[in-house]
Amino acid sequence: MIKVFSVLLLVLLAGPLSGRIAHAGDVEQRFLYGRVLQDRELGWACYSRRYDPAHLRSHPGQNVSEIAMLAYRPDWPGAGASILNFKARFRDGGLAEFSGECKEGRGDVLACGMECDGGPFALRKAGGGAIMVDMPAAPGLCNDGEGADFAGDDKLFRLDRTDLADCRDLIWDDEIRPRLLRAAGQ
Repeated sequence: MIKVFSVLLLVLLAGPLSGRIAHAGDVEQRFLYGRVLQDRELGWACYSRRYDPAHLRSHPGQNVSEIAMLAYRPDWPGAGASILNFKARFRDGGLAEFSGECKEGRGDVLACGMECDGGPFALRKAGGGAIMVDMPAAPGLCNDGEGADFAGDDKLFRLDRTDLADCRDLIWDDEIRPRLLRAAGQ
């Protein structure tokens, strides 16, 4: 009886793995892409938001008028964390571009950081496929933050999952651009 129970327990525990070993990036991939990617699989997700005039009138301390985030996991061997490229446009037309990556977090929150020691931020699930980007402080940008004019209310952004067309200009890697566009059917 103990032998049968042991075999049954082993089958139940091994079943969810389906021959695949869990990796450190699985939580990040489920969060960003909705599933765990295969090894050397190119993953991508675009999240964006354009704030309408009514929203901006009701939030006078918010200077960001639109924001987009492209998350992608390269398909080359040994690719680890996903790369996150951001674009924020301000009321006056100014533009800030920055990037970062996330570390493991809990299932619904990822702890992230900006490149160039730009500071921490977090990503949280917001329901309906949306995410919340939580920047406790204005990001410190590379190149002295040219064009960046983050205001007091530019700390928390709700972004919806959108088509790659909203993030096309955030594919900064010329080597991966054609493969990413092809993977997205564009």
